[in-house]
Amino acid sequence: MSLFKSIQKYKNNIALISDLTGPITYNELVKQTMSIKKCIPERSLVFLITQNTVAPLICYISSIRNNYVVLMIDIKTNVENVSKLFKLYNPAFIIAPKKWLKNSKFNNGLVVKNIYDYAICKTSKKKIKNINLNLSLLLPTSGSMGSPKFVRLSNKNLKINTDSIIKSLNIKSKDRTITTMPYSYSYMLSIINTYIESGASIVVCNYSIFNKEFWEQFKKNKITSLSGVPYIYEMLIKLGLEKIYIPSLKILTQAGGKLNNILAKKIIQFCKNKKIKFFMMYGQTEASARMSLLNWKDAERKIESIGKPIPFTRMWIEDKTGKIIKKPNIVGELIFKGKNVSQGYCNNIRDLKKKDTNKGILKTGDLATFDEEGFFYIKGRKNRIIKIFGNRFNLDEIENSMLESGIKVICKENNEKLLVFFKSNFLESEVLKKISNITGQNKMAFKCISIKSFPRTISGKIDYVKLD
Repeated sequence: MSLFKSIQKYKNNIALISDLTGPITYNELVKQTMSIKKCIPERSLVFLITQNTVAPLICYISSIRNNYVVLMIDIKTNVENVSKLFKLYNPAFIIAPKKWLKNSKFNNGLVVKNIYDYAICKTSKKKIKNINLNLSLLLPTSGSMGSPKFVRLSNKNLKINTDSIIKSLNIKSKDRTITTMPYSYSYMLSIINTYIESGASIVVCNYSIFNKEFWEQFKKNKITSLSGVPYIYEMLIKLGLEKIYIPSLKILTQAGGKLNNILAKKIIQFCKNKKIKFFMMYGQTEASARMSLLNWKDAERKIESIGKPIPFTRMWIEDKTGKIIKKPNIVGELIFKGKNVSQGYCNNIRDLKKKDTNKGILKTGDLATFDEEGFFYIKGRKNRIIKIFGNRFNLDEIENSMLESGIKVICKENNEKLLVFFKSNFLESEVLKKISNITGQNKMAFKCISIKSFPRTISGKIDYVKLD
């Protein structure tokens, strides 16, 4: 069975809730997908410009259900970059906010349907021939940067991963979540997939957690599950976890990068006090988002772990020669196997004809270990291992050690020196002394740079490109 093919069985269950539309039942959602089906032929390539409103969410669900190939683009992506993508991929349709279309170079398309504040436009491009029949979704690898490189995902990839997460988190039709991240981000999309496939509800919210309107919707709609990347949890702690608590809240999930131990301990304690289940997860877009899960029961004693593989998948560690490491606590590259592993990448329209190049196996690029109980631990990225004055260092470990000492920094290599970015509320001499002591390196090895705030991608991760 394909993803979203049987959601009509949920009938009058509430699927989506927003200020613009009020509640939308599954019956109404299915009718919307059927009306879109009349406008867009099967296997059409569709550009979907996304923001956290109802229309693009309906269009995404329709695209998967109606067997289109949908390429997701966040609305913050520069219009010039969208134009470049348009030339590289030649989509037959573009779905976007009416205002966006009016102010862009795409306002000469034929509008075939309006959905709330969005319009479906037919372009002058013809339907692509010989497109891979299994291809369903194209997700960006660079947030809103506009890179032509996308991850190629099949409906089977999405369905397998969705079923695994539903089983792991025990998601039921009575559950309700709220949007906290952009739709084009694979973790948010995975949350959408699991809740819609389960017949549960999603509160569609275009406000950030800093807006009072977000928390008004959160409380009014009695949210049962809240999800976020480490940055979101960092902000929640600053806002005050006690302030966000409501009796209906039963689950917190976190993915999109390692949550540092200081924050994790605070969240775990809060969840223990309030009887909330807190799941820390690990994943990559290349594996349909989520790959492993640390069960809430193990969160405290295995706080640094990413847990164990989700159902129907495997993980192991390989050394530099590709040999499987069978002994615990030895660092190697983390390898993942599962039917949720993507088909590969694409950079243009020609690549949409490619077959599955990954064959169900993903070399993650992450350095990891496992312990005697089979729990996995991320130690850093292969491409974040550098040499300073001939000495080998893991930038992730340096950043974590600095954070534990009370100073948050972001590190980047620059020839023979290590660039150390820190917030302007610290003294440069203080940062330099601390990092020199932690690494055991001469102060000459570092260049400390004060900045007001750390640049972030649309998913809340550190934007290393903007630090150049």
